[in-house]
Amino acid sequence: MNEIERLQKYLLLVRRTVGWSAEEFGERIGVTRQTINNLEAGRNKLTKTQYIAMRSVLDAEVAAYPDETEMLRLILDVFVDNPDKYKEEDREKILNQANMVTPSILAGSTSRKDVSKSMITFAAAMGVMLGALGPIASAIGSSAWIAKTILGKKR
Repeated sequence: MNEIERLQKYLLLVRRTVGWSAEEFGERIGVTRQTINNLEAGRNKLTKTQYIAMRSVLDAEVAAYPDETEMLRLILDVFVDNPDKYKEEDREKILNQANMVTPSILAGSTSRKDVSKSMITFAAAMGVMLGALGPIASAIGSSAWIAKTILGKKR
């Protein structure tokens, strides 16, 4: 499974993690709410263009709100970008925990910053660490997924 397929598989989780409705996410990447819903349900296949648009919007959100998006970075790293770096058991625990806490972000009952902090604490307790990303590391991370997607190569 490549990263485009992995993002589609975990798209609902990613969207909930960032705290956007399907309509908000669609507006940000230039598609309809129905397109997002169809992608999440697997009725349509995520295209390379949609993937690049989504990742660009998500990267912009991480750059704009680094303290609120640590969980998003974790989810993308564990499930989309580098799943082979993590044990299956750890991925499953992170997935279960994330699925329990992300609906509260969308419901507005807690902030994504608070959920992000608790999720990072949960992952750290398991021994899963996400490196701190500064502006340079973020730029390198961005170019890596773009190169992998466009060129089909790991960078």
